[in-house]
Amino acid sequence: MLDPCVISYNAIITGYAKCSRPNEALSLFRELQVKSLKPTGVTMLSVLSCCALLGALDLGKWMHEYVKKNGLDKYIKVSTALIDMYAKCGSLKDAICVFENMSIRDTPAWSAMIVAYATHGKGYKAIETFEEMRKAGVQPDEITFLGLLYACSHNGLVDEGWRFFSSMSDKYSIIPGIKHYGCMVDLLGRTGNLDEAYKFIDELPIKPTPILWRTLLAACSSHGDVELGKRVIERIFELDESHGGDYVILSNLCARAGRWEDVDFLRKLMNDRGVVKVPGCSSIEVDNVVHEFFSGDGVNTVSTSLHKALDELMKELKMVGYVPDTSLVFHAEMGEAEKEISLRYHSEKLAIAYGLLNTPPGSTIRVVKNLRVCGDCHSAAKHISQIFDRQIILRDVQRFHHFRNGKCSCGDFW
Repeated sequence: MLDPCVISYNAIITGYAKCSRPNEALSLFRELQVKSLKPTGVTMLSVLSCCALLGALDLGKWMHEYVKKNGLDKYIKVSTALIDMYAKCGSLKDAICVFENMSIRDTPAWSAMIVAYATHGKGYKAIETFEEMRKAGVQPDEITFLGLLYACSHNGLVDEGWRFFSSMSDKYSIIPGIKHYGCMVDLLGRTGNLDEAYKFIDELPIKPTPILWRTLLAACSSHGDVELGKRVIERIFELDESHGGDYVILSNLCARAGRWEDVDFLRKLMNDRGVVKVPGCSSIEVDNVVHEFFSGDGVNTVSTSLHKALDELMKELKMVGYVPDTSLVFHAEMGEAEKEISLRYHSEKLAIAYGLLNTPPGSTIRVVKNLRVCGDCHSAAKHISQIFDRQIILRDVQRFHHFRNGKCSCGDFW
C-alpha cells in the first residue's frame, strides 16, 4: 500500500496481536503515530493487549495516558482492555482504579475485574465482586464463570467451585466450554481429588483435549501419584505426543519416586520421537525495555556482572535460611554442587537479580515467566523480598505471585 489509512493499520496491528506478535504490532503503532494518523478505539484495544502479552507495565501506563489524552477512555471496551492490561502486567491496584472510575460497567468489564482478582490470588474478592455484579443487575457470561472457577481453583474452594459450575447451565443457561472443564480438573487436582478428576474428564460430554489431561498430569506430579500419572500420559499420547513438557513432568515424578528405569525410558522415548523441552524464559521491563533471560544462561558461559551478582545473592540468601532444593534437579549423574548451580541460573532468578541491579531500591520488581515457577525459585523470591524490602510480582503461566516480606500471596498453594 502506498498510503495506508488508519483502518489498514488497525487490520494489521490486530492481526499481529492475535498471532501473539506484540513487538511487530507496537512497531506499527509507532509508525502510525509518525505518520500523524489518529488511532481509534480499535487500535488501542489491540495495542493494550500487546502490552498485556509483554507484561510491559510502564508502556501500558503510557498507553493509558495516551488513551485519556485522546478521549478514548469514553469507550467501555477500551476501559475494559485497560483493566485486563493492568491485571496481566501485575498491577491489580491500577486495574481496580480503572474499574472503579468507570461510569458504566457492562458484563465484560465486571468479568475482567473478577478474572483480575482471581489471577492475583484474591479468590474471595472475586466471588464478592460477582455478588456485587448480580446486585447491579448485570448478567454473567462464560468469562465471568471462568474467573470464578479460576478463583475457586487457586484457593482450594471445592464446594464453591461445584456450585458455580452447576449454576452455569442450571441457572444461567451457559454451556460450559473446555476452559471451564479445565478449571474444574485443576480444582479437583490441586485439592488431591485425583481419581475424581480422572473420572470427570473421562465422562465429559465432549472429547477431552490434551490440555485437560495435562492439567491432571501436573496434579499427579504435585501429589506424587506415579501410577495415575502413567495412565494419564497414555491418554495424552493418544492425542498428542509432541509436547516436551509432558515427558518432563512424568520423568521428574518418576525420578522423585526413585523409578530411574522409567526416567531412562521416557528420556529415550523423547529422544526417539525428536521431542524437545521448552526452555524456561523470564522477562523484566526496565526503562521501557523488555529484557529476556533463559534458564541455564551462565552455566557454561564466562561469568558476567549479572552472574557474579546472582552468585553473591545466593550466598546472602543462605545466610537467612534459604536452602537450594536440589531434589528438583532430576539427573542421577549430577552431584549436589552441579545441581545447585543448575538451580541458581533459572530464568526467574536471573530476571530478579537483573531487577535488583537496575531498579531503584524499594521499587517493585515485575517478572513474567513462560512456564510455571519452580519451587526453588519461589522459595528464593520470598527470601529476596524480605532481605531487600522489595515487592516482587512474578507472573507465570498459571497465576500471579506477589512476594512481600518473605511471604507469597499464593500461600504456597499453587
